[in-house]
Amino acid sequence: MSSNIVSIEQEDVVQHRGIQYATLPDAFSEPRILPYEPGSHIKATEFGPSAVSLPNACAMEQSLIQHPLPHEAFEESGTDCLNLNLSVPVKADGSLPVFVFFHGGGFMMGSNAWPQYDLARLVRQAVRLNKPVVGVGVNYRLGPAGFLTSEELRRAGYKANNGLRDQRTALQWIQEYIHHFGGDPTRVTVVGESAGGVSCFLHLQSHKPLFSQLASMSGNPLTMKPVPLPVAEASYASVIKGLGLEDKPTAERVRALLETPLQKLAGLGASLPLIPTVDGEIISSGMEFGRLDEALSATWPGAEWCGNLLIGDCQFDGSIMAFPLLPRKAEIAQKLQEAAERVLSEHHDRRSVANHILASYQIDTAAAAATSDGDATLTKVLRFATDILFYASTLEIARAWARAQSRVRSSHKAFVYHFNVPNPWDGPYRGEATHILDVALLFRNYDEHLPDGHRHAAEIFANHFIAFVSGEEPYGVFDVATGGAMVYGPGPQGRVQHAKFVTGRSSEAYGRRGTVFDLANKVGLDALSRVWDEVMMMA
Repeated sequence: MSSNIVSIEQEDVVQHRGIQYATLPDAFSEPRILPYEPGSHIKATEFGPSAVSLPNACAMEQSLIQHPLPHEAFEESGTDCLNLNLSVPVKADGSLPVFVFFHGGGFMMGSNAWPQYDLARLVRQAVRLNKPVVGVGVNYRLGPAGFLTSEELRRAGYKANNGLRDQRTALQWIQEYIHHFGGDPTRVTVVGESAGGVSCFLHLQSHKPLFSQLASMSGNPLTMKPVPLPVAEASYASVIKGLGLEDKPTAERVRALLETPLQKLAGLGASLPLIPTVDGEIISSGMEFGRLDEALSATWPGAEWCGNLLIGDCQFDGSIMAFPLLPRKAEIAQKLQEAAERVLSEHHDRRSVANHILASYQIDTAAAAATSDGDATLTKVLRFATDILFYASTLEIARAWARAQSRVRSSHKAFVYHFNVPNPWDGPYRGEATHILDVALLFRNYDEHLPDGHRHAAEIFANHFIAFVSGEEPYGVFDVATGGAMVYGPGPQGRVQHAKFVTGRSSEAYGRRGTVFDLANKVGLDALSRVWDEVMMMA
C-alpha cells in the first residue's frame, strides 16, 4: 500500500476517502478511467463530491430509516463526482477479499459520503473475526446526468446509462488497482441495495467478467425494470418541454441541456422514470418472471462468470413505495382495482380476478372510499408491492440461479436471507422490517441507537455477510426443491436476536405470505408485476 496517501486511521481500519476513479469532460459524457499512480501524493482525508441528487436527499432517506445520523454538508459536482471511499484493514497485504457497495436511492439520490453508508465499522468487525476484507463505496451519476437519454443525445455522442457506465468503470479500476490497497482483484464481491441491487444484476449482461460474487439486498431487475427506449424518449421530451426548448433546433436543444445546471434538471426529472434503459449496449434485455431461466442461460453472460449469489429481502420492503403514493392514498384502492382490470383485460373473468387480488390483501374499495383513513389502505396495498416486487422476485431469481448452475454442473451456489427485524424507531412503520433497514444494520452505523437485541441481530447478519465476502458458505445453500433461507427476526419471547436457517416450501415459515403465489396460479407472476407497474404509472 502506498505510504504517500494521507488518510484517516481509526483503530484497525484506514479510510482512503474521495479517491477519483474516472474523469468527465462534461456531466453527460462517458467516464474516462483515471489511472492510479503508485507513490503519488494523494490527500484522502475528505469525502469527494457527491453526484447531483435531489435536495435534502440524505435526510429523506434517513426519514425512511426513521432515525437520523449527524453529517456535515455534502459537496455536489456534475463532473468531479466519480470517486471511491476505501476502508482497509491496517495490516492489509494485497490478498484480501473485496466488497464493492453500490448504494440505492432509485437512481435519483445517494452518495458514498452519507453516514449510513460508512463501511469502516463492518471492515473493523471483519478484522476482529480474523477475516479481514477491503470495503469500497462507489459514487455514480444519478438522475438526468446518469440516465436521461434520447435519440438526439445519442446522435450527438452522448450514450445511455451513464450511471451504469460509471459503475462499470469503477469495477474496472478496482480490477486494475485494488491490489495497491491490500485487495485481491480476483476476489471481488459486488453488493447493492435497492437500486444498487438492480445495478449489480444488470452488470451480469457484460461479456467481460467484472466481479466474482454478487450480493443483492432488496433490489433486482424484477423489482425495478429497465425501461425501453420509447419510455426514455418520453422522459427526455418532458425535460425538454420543462426547459422551454421543444421548438428549438436539435443542436441548440442539446447545447442548452448541457449548459443547464444539474440541480435544475434533477428537479425537472424528479417525477420521471430516469432509470436504466434497454439501450442494446449496456443492457440488451430486461428480466421477466417467466423467462428467468432463458435470461440466465442465454442473454446474461454473467450467470457463468459470476460465482455465488447472496440475495434477500425485508419483510416490509414495500414501505419504500409509500413516498410516491402518499399523495394518492385516498384513491389507491380504486387505482389498484383499475390497474388489475386493465392489465387482465384479456382474461375471461378479469373483474373477478381483480377483486380476488384486492380480497387477498383485505382491500375494500368501497370502504376505502368512505373513510378518511387512507393510511391503513395504503399499507395493505404496499403489502402487495412487497410480495410481488421483493419477495417473489428474490425467491424466483434464487430458484433460477440454482437451476442455471445445476444445468452447467457449476459449483456456484445461491444463498437467501429474509430480514424480519422490526424497525425500533418512532415513525409510521415502527415494528415493521422496513426497506433499507437491513443495510442500515449491516454497516453497524446505528449501533448506538439500537436496543441490545437489534444490535445482536446486526452483528449476526454482518458475520454472515463477512463470511460470504470471504468466500465461505455463510449458512445453508438454497435448494430449488427444499428452499432454504436464513431468517433474521424476533426469537423466543419476541427478542430480536434470532437467526435461524429455515427450509421448506411454506412462505409462512420464513415470515412471508404465500398470497402472491396463490394469485399467480390464476394469472402468473408477470401479470401481477404488470399490475403494480400500472399502479405506479397512474400515481
